[in-house]
Amino acid sequence: MIDGAKGGLGKTLLCHVLVDFYMHPETNGLQEQEYPLLLFDADLTNKDFSTYPIRLPSGKLVPCYAIDLSIIEGWQFIERKVNRYLKNNQSARAIIHCPSHSFWLMEQGRYDEIGAIMRRINTLTLWLMNKSPLCILQLQSRQRLLPNNYQQGVILLNLYFGRTADFYYWHHSQFKEDHIHQEGWVEHVIPCLTPQLSDTLSGIPVNLWFELGIQDMNLSFGYHLSLNTFRYQIHKTLLAIDSIPSL
Repeated sequence: MIDGAKGGLGKTLLCHVLVDFYMHPETNGLQEQEYPLLLFDADLTNKDFSTYPIRLPSGKLVPCYAIDLSIIEGWQFIERKVNRYLKNNQSARAIIHCPSHSFWLMEQGRYDEIGAIMRRINTLTLWLMNKSPLCILQLQSRQRLLPNNYQQGVILLNLYFGRTADFYYWHHSQFKEDHIHQEGWVEHVIPCLTPQLSDTLSGIPVNLWFELGIQDMNLSFGYHLSLNTFRYQIHKTLLAIDSIPSL
C-alpha cells in the first residue's frame, strides 16, 4: 500500500515504478518467473495511476480499479479481489495507491474493520516522506488508529526533496528512534530524478517514458541515462522491500 501525509510526495511515481519492477522479474533478481498484478487507484480526484492502460509484455491488460477508500465497501472490494488473485497464484501482488485523505473514515469508528481487512490481505505500508514534520505527525496518527497494522512498514525518503541528511525532522523523530533503530520499520530512499523528468513523467507508466519523451521531443542521451540509472537504483530498493518476510 502506497501511502503518505499529503499530495505531491511521489506516490503515483512509486506505483508506476512498482508495476515496472514486477513486470520484469527476470532482470530484477526476483524469485518467481511471473507476478500477477492487481492495481487499485483510490485517488479519485487525480487518477494518474489508472489513466493509462498497463499491459504485460505478453500483451495482457493489468486490471486496475478506481475505488473509494472513504467507505468500508471500498476496502471490502479490495479484499474480495485480492483473495481471488491469491487463490490462483500466491506470487500475486496488489498495489494500492492511497490519497492523503483516504483514512478519514477511521475517525467515524470504522478503523477496526479496516484494520482487520488490512491484516487479512497482508498489507505492507510504503510511507513516502518529504522534509516536512507533517509526514511524521500523520504517520504517528495512523499508528494510533491502527496499532496492529503499523507495527511494520517501509519509510521512503524521496530524495527529490533533498539529500538524505536534509530530512532533519525525520532523523530527530521519536518514531525513528522507536521503530527504525529498534524494531518493525525499515528505511530506504527513492533516488532523485531531475525536476523536469519527475514533473513530466511521474503520472505515466514507465514503459511509456522513453516513447512519449518530453513535450513531444525525443529524449536526449543524457535523459535516457538519467532514467535508466533511476530505474536501476530504485529496483535495487524494491528488491530489498520485496524480501521483507511479510511478503
